[in-house]
Amino acid sequence: MVKRATIVILSLSLIWVIGCERGKVNDLVVARQELQEHSYSQAEIRLERLIGKQPQNVEAQCLLAATYNRQNKTQKLEATVGKLRELGKPAIDKLVDIMNHEQNMAEDMANVLTLVGKPAIDTLVPVLGSTTEYVREETISILTKIGAPSTGRLKEALDSPDALVKAGAARTLGNIGDKTAIMPLVKKIGDTNSLVKTESAIALYKLGDKSYMDTITSGLGADLVQARRIAAIAIRDIVEKPAVEPLLKAAKDSDIQVRAAVVRALGKVKDARAIAPLIEAIRAKDSTIRNAAADALKETGESAVMPLVDLIKQEQDIATLQKAIQTLGDIGDKRAVDTLEKVYAESKQPLVKQEAAVALNKIE
Repeated sequence: MVKRATIVILSLSLIWVIGCERGKVNDLVVARQELQEHSYSQAEIRLERLIGKQPQNVEAQCLLAATYNRQNKTQKLEATVGKLRELGKPAIDKLVDIMNHEQNMAEDMANVLTLVGKPAIDTLVPVLGSTTEYVREETISILTKIGAPSTGRLKEALDSPDALVKAGAARTLGNIGDKTAIMPLVKKIGDTNSLVKTESAIALYKLGDKSYMDTITSGLGADLVQARRIAAIAIRDIVEKPAVEPLLKAAKDSDIQVRAAVVRALGKVKDARAIAPLIEAIRAKDSTIRNAAADALKETGESAVMPLVDLIKQEQDIATLQKAIQTLGDIGDKRAVDTLEKVYAESKQPLVKQEAAVALNKIE
């Protein structure tokens, strides 16, 4: 009889524990769903109630920080970040884990980790080696915002056996702008990995050493597509007087991201040799390339007008015609007026006709 009563009590206890465990899991699952559905107040109430019972629940604290972040509740967010700091490494690990595996909350976790600051650095630096692009980019952004406290650990990371960690550390050091990183970065110019080499050259350029511009340019022909991409973006965004010949060659790269950045970069060289490749690019089927070419031709200015006029006279593709007409309108040169008026009068395509009218209004 005693045994039977003991078994019953144990069974009831087990059911109660399982029920509680399910309740905990359900609260976190439901809170995530509420966050996805923008029901932030409901998620906040649910998580605050759960944390009231389980203040050491790091996952609940992380999700609660996300609800405050999305509602711009600064004071509550800062208080929760303080609790996450107190909870230490398990909390930081959980923030990073959510950022790694839940892309819809990556921005929230990145903001929280930035606020956590210095205590998160040691955990974040190895994440620079992530092969998931958005995770790597978020990590670079977090460490950049944390700033000076990150530099010591980042300089150490330049000697990591992981090429992605080295490359990410180089970029972040360049972003932070700490000139004590110059000598460690110079040593990486000889790295056998083209991504590390190119990121280091770009970082040095940002830090004021322009002597490695040729190294950045050579990145356009690198074996790794990631190196070619970051070289093209750097030339588009920060290199002051890029050489035209390497850009003309790279404008035929197989990677769309490389080509788009190179095409935009061609707009700032203002070299007659760039016009024909840009006219070819504005006819591309890919809208990213087409838009990049339009921006570059607009930046090129007057010398692009007659080639665009000639293109419009013979082009049949509607998307290309629209983009070429739009670009002429943006440039605003009156030499295009006659051709645009003819297009407006004769085109049987309403979208083309409309674009011509808009362009004429801009010019006149």
